[in-house]
Amino acid sequence: PFLVDLNRYQAQYLPIIEQALNRKVTIDEVRLTILPRLGARVSGLVVMDDPAFSDKPFASLTSVDIGIKLRPLFSRRIGIADVSLREPTITVIKKQHGVLNTSTLGREETGNGGSAASPAGVPFHLLALLAVDRLAIARGTVAYRDLSGPAPTEYALSDIQVLLNSVRLGESLSLRINCSDVDEDT
Repeated sequence: PFLVDLNRYQAQYLPIIEQALNRKVTIDEVRLTILPRLGARVSGLVVMDDPAFSDKPFASLTSVDIGIKLRPLFSRRIGIADVSLREPTITVIKKQHGVLNTSTLGREETGNGGSAASPAGVPFHLLALLAVDRLAIARGTVAYRDLSGPAPTEYALSDIQVLLNSVRLGESLSLRINCSDVDEDT
């Protein structure tokens, strides 16, 4: 971890992530980890919102830990064993006519002011990357802002704890969710 600087590769992988999400993305630091498992830790991940909705972040995370399986490495493949998201915050905004800020994720703007689907295959490639043995979310927050009515309404779920086991296309998964706080502002 002290000899390999994963931050120097940001210029290569950030544009790919930004294109896939159709959002500006920033990362504070990426480090190689050895213990408790070989992998990487991404700190300070921020995905900005669609400028048509907000100039604030759509999603942010304190850190993401990604554990790599050792056996596939011998075949020059990468297998993801687990992903842990710490303190993720997601803000969903609903504007006039029921349009959500999530509707432009993974979509590119066209010259006529509309949006077009991302290149074929990109969503499936992203889904394939999400095949993991374990996905954990710790201290998450989801905020929902409804700006479509006469008076803005906001709801928030905080301190969300989620544990998913065997996350793969075509397989049943095990899910545990715990949420201790629900806020409503009108």
